Amino acid sequence: MPITVVLVEPKYPENIGAAARACANFGVRNLRVVSPRVMDWERILTMATRVGEEVAKDLKVFDSLNDALSDCNYVVGSTARLGAHRKVHKTLREVACDVASYSVNNRVALVFGNEKWGLTNEQLYMCHDVFTIPTEGGSSLNVAQAVVVTLYEVYQAASQVALPKPQVATVEEQELMYSKIKQVCEAVDFVPHNNTVLWMTSIKRLLAKTELTSKEVKIIVGFCRKLLRALNNLKNPNGH
Repeated sequence: MPITVVLVEPKYPENIGAAARACANFGVRNLRVVSPRVMDWERILTMATRVGEEVAKDLKVFDSLNDALSDCNYVVGSTARLGAHRKVHKTLREVACDVASYSVNNRVALVFGNEKWGLTNEQLYMCHDVFTIPTEGGSSLNVAQAVVVTLYEVYQAASQVALPKPQVATVEEQELMYSKIKQVCEAVDFVPHNNTVLWMTSIKRLLAKTELTSKEVKIIVGFCRKLLRALNNLKNPNGH
């Protein structure tokens, strides 16, 4: 499957290896790791076993989540922590269907957080959709276990895809658009509270539903640039 699994700041090399094995089990070849605490290859390959050895050896390490996702089109994050600022509206099974549909024409990333605190709000901002895996008592799964369960659901959903999603803009293209939208919101005082990340996350979730293509993203970026220029001219009619 043209899916990328991304582990963010994993603490234990064994979880990287176990995730590599899970990827191999379900036909996923791309594993990316962001700022790992320890990259002990002996411990990684021991847990990967022969099944996941190739995936483990081919994994890519990045310094930031933004860099790891730049060439992806559709990003889904996993969280065990829920609350007022962590609204999750889709079950894993629903997200799995979307992942399977997008993966036909797009590079899809599944993002899993650190073993201790998961994904931060800033990291969840990078995701177009967020899901949680329900457990007894709301306890969180080991990150490698979460990868296994998620890929299983995606693997099952992939066999039932009726109509694939269109190719959408990459994260790099989208982030340029969101940065311009953020500038416009600030210019017209359209940020209703001090938590800019939360506000921009809401905007991202809204626009993600429209499945914007590269051409459509460029139109929005061009509009925002024109609007910002016009607003600047209103504030400084004499160019001062």
